[in-house]
Amino acid sequence: MAKKSAINGEYIVTVEDSGSISVHRIYDNTKGALREIAERIGFEYDPNWTTRQFGSKLVDFINGQ
Repeated sequence: MAKKSAINGEYIVTVEDSGSISVHRIYDNTKGALREIAERIGFEYDPNWTTRQFGSKLVDFINGQ
């Protein structure tokens, strides 16, 4: 759970209950973000996959499933 958070442009800055800070980026194009992640980690994908298919398969790959 977060103590507080703020959104500025494409970034979400969060102060966690522990006091640690996390920053997340908001993507306008979800499929584009998935492609960027896949390319960075060497995950081969089918450009015809829907966003839901792509996201699910990418999460499974990252989690070693």
